[in-house]
Amino acid sequence: MLLNHVGVVNKSREDALRFYRDFLGFDLTREVAVSKELSEQLFAVSQDIQMIVFERDGIKIEVFIHPECKQPYPNIRHIGLSLENFSEIIEKASGYCIELVIGKTTDKTVYFIRDFSGNLIEIKQL
Repeated sequence: MLLNHVGVVNKSREDALRFYRDFLGFDLTREVAVSKELSEQLFAVSQDIQMIVFERDGIKIEVFIHPECKQPYPNIRHIGLSLENFSEIIEKASGYCIELVIGKTTDKTVYFIRDFSGNLIEIKQL
């Protein structure tokens, strides 16, 4: 198993660029909008959310821009794991009463599980 990425929330694109790119030296590698449909399915947020991906030294950080970034934040923060035994984990989840959260668009399917405290973990096939 490998840590694939970490997802965090920032209140503005400018703040994210200034911190992750300018201060920490990460490369901006991608910018996309997570559709309202997918945001609702995965994070229970009823709006499109801008996502900026930064990478450096094998570390990937997904920064979700949410201007109303006040406590409590929407539940967007998560870690992403790449798994060799992806199918086994999906099957095993129900036996452990672990919630499987699936988001689908016409282009892709995204899988999350929640730990016993409600933290989101995105899972991908290694």
